[in-house]
Amino acid sequence: MKKISVIAAAVAASLAAGSAFAEDKVNQGWQVNGYGHLLYNVGESLAVNETWKHRDGYRAAGAAFSANPNQIEFTVTRGDNYENGSWSKYVLKTEYGNNEDNPSFSNSRGFYTSSSGGEGFGESGQLEFKEAYVELGDLPYFAEGTSIWAGKRYLNRQAGIITKEFWKQSSGVGAGIQYNNMGLAVISADPGVSYDGKTGELNDGDSTTMTSVDAYVYGIEALGGRFDFDLKVMTRSNIDDGNKATWNGGVKADSGVGAAITYSRDYYGFDGWSLTAITYGKDLAAIKGVNFGQWSNMTDGDESIFVTSYGVANVTERLQIGTELVYWDISNDNINDVWGSKDGVSRFFFGITPSYKINNNFRMEAVLTYAREMLGEEGTWGQDKNTNFYSATIAPVFTVNADYFGRPQIKPYITYMKSSDDNYAWQNDSLGDDTRFGVEAEIWF
Repeated sequence: MKKISVIAAAVAASLAAGSAFAEDKVNQGWQVNGYGHLLYNVGESLAVNETWKHRDGYRAAGAAFSANPNQIEFTVTRGDNYENGSWSKYVLKTEYGNNEDNPSFSNSRGFYTSSSGGEGFGESGQLEFKEAYVELGDLPYFAEGTSIWAGKRYLNRQAGIITKEFWKQSSGVGAGIQYNNMGLAVISADPGVSYDGKTGELNDGDSTTMTSVDAYVYGIEALGGRFDFDLKVMTRSNIDDGNKATWNGGVKADSGVGAAITYSRDYYGFDGWSLTAITYGKDLAAIKGVNFGQWSNMTDGDESIFVTSYGVANVTERLQIGTELVYWDISNDNINDVWGSKDGVSRFFFGITPSYKINNNFRMEAVLTYAREMLGEEGTWGQDKNTNFYSATIAPVFTVNADYFGRPQIKPYITYMKSSDDNYAWQNDSLGDDTRFGVEAEIWF
């Protein structure tokens, strides 16, 4: 049976091939890759207080909970192979529509834009450069298999297949060196949460640049699979008595350490693939340990354990089942408070997505999720101390490739969502539960 891979789903299309002088080590010439996520939630208002919002925090997942109506990405790469065996790559990724009306709130979202010419007014996250870096490999004075890079990039990104939440990356500007399956990188980012999303100005007048030193070794074969190891040491500059206090009574962390072990294999002994990871983070690295970027604006004493396991089983020639499990616990013994929750926050999420291939151009898909959020005390964030969340989505999928990761596709869907807290607001006019429907289109190439 053909095995399905997330990586294999993104196939490069070469637009103009140059002449290679030696064995090609990178795709010669120009190539373009892209991603598009286009969403219409029928009847939903995107007014600030009316939207369902992106369910950040692993409460629910599926098309209905995606963050933006329109998200478009293009990655342009120039590759060259040289006569002496060296090679070069220039990578430029642009993105439109992954916007938030205020970066201080990760559950914000954009609007249904029209054609007035002023679509970007009042929004951030319009057309932006997400990656722009140069990489040189196999230079004659380096050992074979060595490359160096500098610029802006997402380094070693990993995300869940149902939640779509990134749990590992280093996102920022920096440089690095890699030798075969091991590497060392230094990446810096400024905390975007201190910016006003409408004016672009610093809210508190300070800039406290954060830096992560990444060391990693990937592809160690053992126990019938492959192990990856990550270690990140983070620091933060310009922290002094004047800007060290945080809103929850603690102080901003000026350093931290995070680590992760990842194990990849078939689908737990069956046909397919799976990835299992455990991460640890302390202080500045407390956001899942190895998820570094402008959001790494943590408090001194924050500590987290993050566990995830996801993959796709090829059950029959027609039936594939994707699953994702997450457990995330974050606490702070210094101030007994995390994000306003006494004794910290614990989250559990499990999702399952059966996909049944009717023919090469049509499949049926369901997304079933359960989540539990455990807070320090009753009334935190205006909800119960322990709250359960349920969601169920069913969707006919029109596609040119009916595999689990086959794209492009257009997917009408209907979603039912429910909370054990009858006062939990999925939307202002829907407390406790809600039923919605819409259409999602998605493409990658």
